Amino acid sequence: MLAVNPGKTPISLLQEYGTRIGNTPVYDLLKAEGQAHQPNFTFRVSVGEISCTGQGPSKKAAKHKAAEAALKMMKGGLGGPVLGDSKLATFRLLVQRSNH
Repeated sequence: MLAVNPGKTPISLLQEYGTRIGNTPVYDLLKAEGQAHQPNFTFRVSVGEISCTGQGPSKKAAKHKAAEAALKMMKGGLGGPVLGDSKLATFRLLVQRSNH
């Protein structure tokens, strides 16, 4: 999990980053299942060439998990950097600023 400023959620960090690179995140509801008292939602977030999914008991939680997965992937958490050097540098700068 990313260590971020309490005021910066993965959703807001991803939004800031996407705005900077000209690819704002797009969230799509893939599934809404389960009973009314125990729902489960699945969202996909796409930012440029990155696409990740997240599941949770609410739409907000599922979006949060999807954004968190996308941020982790962009930081290279799944086998190395995914972004080009300049985009990766911009992303790292954003994360550093949010940690202070």
